[in-house]
Amino acid sequence: MRSDSSRGRRRPMRAVHAAATLHDDPTPLARMVGRGARMTVKPLLRLAPVHERTFRRLQRFSAVVNRGGSPDIAAEVGEIGGVPGEVLTPGDGPTTGLHLLYLHGGGFFTGSVHSYRSMLEAMVRATGGTIYAIDYRQLPDHPVADSVQDAINAYAGVLERAGNPAKVVVAGDSAGGYLTMKVAELARRRGLPAPAALLAFSPLLSLEPDRQDKNVVRVDKVREAVLPIARVAALRRLWLADDAIIEGFADPLHATAYITSPTHLVAVEDEFLRPEVEAFALLLDDKGVEVDVHLWRGQVHAFPIMAGYLPDADLAIELAVEFALRHIGEPPAVEVDDAGAQPDLLEGELAD
Repeated sequence: MRSDSSRGRRRPMRAVHAAATLHDDPTPLARMVGRGARMTVKPLLRLAPVHERTFRRLQRFSAVVNRGGSPDIAAEVGEIGGVPGEVLTPGDGPTTGLHLLYLHGGGFFTGSVHSYRSMLEAMVRATGGTIYAIDYRQLPDHPVADSVQDAINAYAGVLERAGNPAKVVVAGDSAGGYLTMKVAELARRRGLPAPAALLAFSPLLSLEPDRQDKNVVRVDKVREAVLPIARVAALRRLWLADDAIIEGFADPLHATAYITSPTHLVAVEDEFLRPEVEAFALLLDDKGVEVDVHLWRGQVHAFPIMAGYLPDADLAIELAVEFALRHIGEPPAVEVDDAGAQPDLLEGELAD
C-alpha cells in the first residue's frame, strides 16, 4: 500500500514483499526524532566501547527510566514462568481475553520492564487485555542462549495463567523480536501450543544481519538513524558465547518450518534489519502462513516503543493490536484510522 499524500515529493517506496503496507508520510515529530537520533544516538552507539562497563551503565539506566506507573493501569510484580517480570492490566480489569507476552529489545544487553513502561501501558489501553513483560537475562552475565530460555519459560508460564492458548499472543521489538520468533519455534519443538499470533517491530531475525552475501533482496540503502551496522560483529562475539548453545536454530530466519502462527511484521524503510524481515515474510508466505508486513518511511529503528509520545508509534501499535485481537477472535478495543495507506502493487521477490 502507498499513501497519496507524498506523491510527487519523493520517490515511491519500494518493497520486496508484494503485499506490504507502505506508510510513506511520517509526521513532523517523527522527522524531528529521526534527525535528533542521527545527530546524537547513532554517533554515541558508534563510539561507545563494547565491554562490560558500558553494558552495566546502560542496564542501570534502563532499570530506573520511566519507572512510575499510571493510575489507570494495574501492575502485578512477580515471576512469570520463573522469570522476573510484571503483569499489567487495565485498572478496572481486562475488557478482552487477550494475554500478550511482550519481550523488550535492547541488543540483549539493555532494556527492561521499566524502560518500556510507556509502551506497555499503551498496549494495555489499546488491547484491553493482560500484558506480561519480563526482565530476561542479558549480557554481560548471560549470552543469548539464556535470554532464549527465559523467553520460552515465560511463554509456558503465560499459557498456564491464561488457561486458553487460543488467546495468547507473543510480541517484541529488535532483540525482543528475535526472542518472539524463538518462542514460536521452540513451542513447536517442545510440543507447546503455538501462539495465536506473533507481533514483531524491527525484529532481529539473525545474528549476522551485517553480512551482505545472504539470500535477501536489498532495495534501499541503509540510512537508519540509530543502529550502526559496523558494531554488530563485536556484539555477535558476545551473543554467541563459546560454551552456550542456543536451542534450535541460532537464526529465526532459518526456523520458518516451525512457525505456523499468523505474523505481523513492522520494519523501517532504511534500517539494516529490514531486508531480512521481508525475506522472513516471503518464507512464511511460501508455507501458507498469514503474514502482515508494514514498512514505514522516516522512522527510527523500533519506533513503536515510543507509543504514547509519537503519533506514528501509536498507529503502529494500534494496527498490530488489531491484528492480534482479530486472531484471538475478539473485536478491536479501539478504532484504527489508517486512511493514509492505500492498496498498490509492488515489486520484488526472494532471491534464488
